[in-house]
Amino acid sequence: MTEHSSFDSGSQPGDADRLDSTPWGRRFQDLKNSADDVASFEPRLSLDGPRSFDGPASTDDASLIEDADSFHDAVVEATFDEEELPTHGEIIELIETLHAGKSSPFLHRPTTNRPHSIQLPEHYEAGYAYPLVVWFHGDGASESEVSTILPKISERNYIGLALRGNVACGQGFGWSTTGDELRTLTDDVESLVLMLRRQYHIHSERIYLAGFGTGASAAMELILQKPQWFGGVACLCGSFPELQIPGRRVRDLQNKRVLLATSANSRSSKVGDLVAAGRVLYSSGMQIGTRVYQDAGSVPSRKMLSDINHWLMDDVCSTIS
Repeated sequence: MTEHSSFDSGSQPGDADRLDSTPWGRRFQDLKNSADDVASFEPRLSLDGPRSFDGPASTDDASLIEDADSFHDAVVEATFDEEELPTHGEIIELIETLHAGKSSPFLHRPTTNRPHSIQLPEHYEAGYAYPLVVWFHGDGASESEVSTILPKISERNYIGLALRGNVACGQGFGWSTTGDELRTLTDDVESLVLMLRRQYHIHSERIYLAGFGTGASAAMELILQKPQWFGGVACLCGSFPELQIPGRRVRDLQNKRVLLATSANSRSSKVGDLVAAGRVLYSSGMQIGTRVYQDAGSVPSRKMLSDINHWLMDDVCSTIS
């Protein structure tokens, strides 16, 4: 399936780890010269009629064979010498240079200094396009918890990205998504995902949001603002007292997947409130899944995170089939 999203930035993800000391500009020129040599090569073929090479080769025949060997060598040199090909990172730099200008979407990306953390799957394979889980921690935690959260979702299936909350909360941080803070969060997520796609192989149509507590509420706000960016959102013990669907986003929200989960004894996320939020989201055309657990603590349980994995893989597998 062809990848396409706002995170493509005009490029395909690849292997930025294979670097070469040869500047890409000179290597492109070397390749061009090799191709020109092949294009300008004209073996000396006789127009007097068909030739037979069964007998001893004449002087002309030997020259023709030598020319053919040279042609073959030129083709091999220009086509199969992998070490002379530009790396993915060099190709991206070339594309950005070609599109340089005041309105360039390649050079004018949002930038951010927001602290964040990246968690790679066990035995990362550069040839596989991984789904990305953007994790929003709960109150009192930080972006570093993704190192323990993602392996509990799955040790192998995803790449994880976590951002630090934008307000101080206890010993850690929490979230606020009012006014400019939501716009800043949107820019920060865009910048970090674009950066991550240049470093690792991420499937642009399988970028999901997930969060716990106020982080779940922030993740919900983000997908309602930019539904075209994400495949879905998983909200654990989130609160949505003033949930509103932006009218201009209704079309983009069609069939987006949402997982709403809480526990029977949660004080911040009542079962009734979760059902009411699910109805509002369902009315906009979103696909709603719900889970209610017996107990909830200050961090997501292993069962909650395991269910996120099943929920995500249901979408990945249905997309593949």
